[in-house]
Amino acid sequence: MSSSAAYGATNSSMDDEDKYARHQRACCVRYGNTRVLCAASGAHHFPLMWHIGPNWLCMLVTYAISLGPLAFFFMKDDVVLALRVALLVSVVATTCAFTMVACSDPGVVFESCEPPATLQVGDAELGVICAQCQIRRPYDASHCSDCGVCIAQLDHHCPWTGKCIGGRTLRWFYVFLACVSVHVVLVGVTAATSYLT
Repeated sequence: MSSSAAYGATNSSMDDEDKYARHQRACCVRYGNTRVLCAASGAHHFPLMWHIGPNWLCMLVTYAISLGPLAFFFMKDDVVLALRVALLVSVVATTCAFTMVACSDPGVVFESCEPPATLQVGDAELGVICAQCQIRRPYDASHCSDCGVCIAQLDHHCPWTGKCIGGRTLRWFYVFLACVSVHVVLVGVTAATSYLT
């Protein structure tokens, strides 16, 4: 499965078919401390790829925290219908955004990316060798010791999502933060309204 193509900053010139062939239609393929539960060829985002990190129990706790208020407030009859609808919409949006972050590939460098066989004048060898993984990774990738893999455009490791936030999941992470902020405000308003009535 060696390729003579070099890995670019955000895209690979490798064929996605080759890159993901090792775990296409596979169950529980392990990369470092992360697992690809299932993946379609060339897919990076949930639902075509289910990728979880080492802190998957924290991920389940986060789901429970976001879904818990929904069950509590929907069992109460004194909550205004408009607040119920707003709370339902915020829970769905928060859960969808969180799932996109928690179950998508954050940008794992799955295999060593070899430099071109011949370099032209002015070309530089792309990538560096990771001291931990012993693979060639792009310059914008960093090794996450929690996940045990290199992540392209690594932002941070988030235990609440269960894994790293990288180049492929950063936008969804910001969407999740916005949704959870609105969700917390709505839960507060719903709790205050329920308490006052």
